[in-house]
Parts: sequence; structure tokens; C-alpha cells
Amino acid sequence: MKVEVKFFARCREIVGVRYKEVEIEDGTRIQDLIKLFVEAYPELEKVRLLVSLNHAYADPTARLEEGDEIALFPPVSGG
Repeated sequence: MKVEVKFFARCREIVGVRYKEVEIEDGTRIQDLIKLFVEAYPELEKVRLLVSLNHAYADPTARLEEGDEIALFPPVSGG
């Protein structure tokens, strides 16, 4: 099945693109997907990641479904 992963801020700098469409197996969880990206882009391991699933903050153990949109981004700071 396919999902779309969007990258923001430092995550985008590391991966080099705004988004990627990714083919994953049924039953894949967000944490599994993150592990795949950290293996491909080890610098991501240094970034504290927040995750959204279909525009809402998500638990890393959530299972993904066909067509889901996942966003990876660092915490936002500022005033």
C-alpha cells in the first residue's frame, strides 16, 4: 500500500525533498516508517520528531492505511 510522507523544517533539509510517496506493507505502524527513514537518513536520529497522521498528532504505534498522509517535523519554538 502507498502512503505520503511530508517533511518540514530540519527534516526536509535532511531528506532533501518536501514529500515522498512510500510503498509499505499492510500492518506498518508509524514507528516502523520512522525507523525506515532513520535507516535511510541517519541524521534524522538527531532530530526530536513530532508526527501527524492525516493532519492530527499521532501516536507512533498507530497503524497506517492506504492513502494516509504522515508529516514529520521538529517541535516548533518561538514567541
